[in-house]
Amino acid sequence: MKILELKQIQRANEGLYYRRKFTAEAVIQIPASSLEIPISFTIETGPLGNKELSIDTFKSLDYPVVPLRKALAKVIMAMDSEGRLP
Repeated sequence: MKILELKQIQRANEGLYYRRKFTAEAVIQIPASSLEIPISFTIETGPLGNKELSIDTFKSLDYPVVPLRKALAKVIMAMDSEGRLP
């Protein structure tokens, strides 16, 4: 399994400055094919600067969710640290 890209990333208008909500389309390559999955995720910055990520929604998949969440978290946090999220 490999995360190819995150497309159509949109930031929701959130009233709190330390919480950022996003929606996106994740393009995922699994051994049989590639899928586009709608996801939403939130990045919340704690008082000491630590960032906590929660991935909120998936459609039903025939693939284990835990490795998918870990791979998505790695890609999302890398994009955030590089400043590629809106």
